[in-house]
Amino acid sequence: ARRQGPSVRSTIGAISRFSQDAESGSAPLDWAQRFPAIGFSAEEIIAAKPRLVLSGNYASTGTNAALRKAGIRVESFGVPATLEASKAQVLGIARAIGREAEGAALVARMEQATRPQSGTETAVIWQTGGFVAGQGTIQDEMLARAGFRNASATYGLKQWDMLPLETIMRNPPDLIFTPVSDAGDDTRALALRHRALRHLKGRTRIVAFPDGLLFCGGPTVIAAMQAIRSGRNP
Repeated sequence: ARRQGPSVRSTIGAISRFSQDAESGSAPLDWAQRFPAIGFSAEEIIAAKPRLVLSGNYASTGTNAALRKAGIRVESFGVPATLEASKAQVLGIARAIGREAEGAALVARMEQATRPQSGTETAVIWQTGGFVAGQGTIQDEMLARAGFRNASATYGLKQWDMLPLETIMRNPPDLIFTPVSDAGDDTRALALRHRALRHLKGRTRIVAFPDGLLFCGGPTVIAAMQAIRSGRNP
């Protein structure tokens, strides 16, 4: 029988507090809640006595330097801007935790999910708060892989930019990916947005695309591509 490695539960000592926040986490909330959450100060992390820390952008704050000075191994990973960078990051994390086979298998699933399709329809990914993923983002690349043309350039938007409701109502794309529900301060604004978008029925398709699918690459790419491909015309 194949030898089984250590379980995920036994290898993860703690996760960031962001991961247990429904509005900022990209991992499933029920999965994240299985683990202790930890803050971002060097003191708190050092007190947890980890053997390895997978960090994000702590280097600029000096946290990484403090952790290394305390003898803790640190592997830093930024936010991938392309699908290739996202796959490379998955492999890098897999190597860091000694799970190369699982990393390679995840990359294979990501490649299958992002296989290119052709198409001519225009689309935007319109985030809560009005932000749009423009050209040069990983979301732009995913739209292209699913056979859509990112309409952000039509509106003269930058890599990440605001798209007013009035603008999209005057010149709508063929398809709008947007959250359909939210909590907190954005609930009312999102409800008003969808009330207005109903007037585009017959001209534009509205497809549910939760904000959590925008937060990072990795496994999220698979779910994001499924959501994007669901918008294709039958």
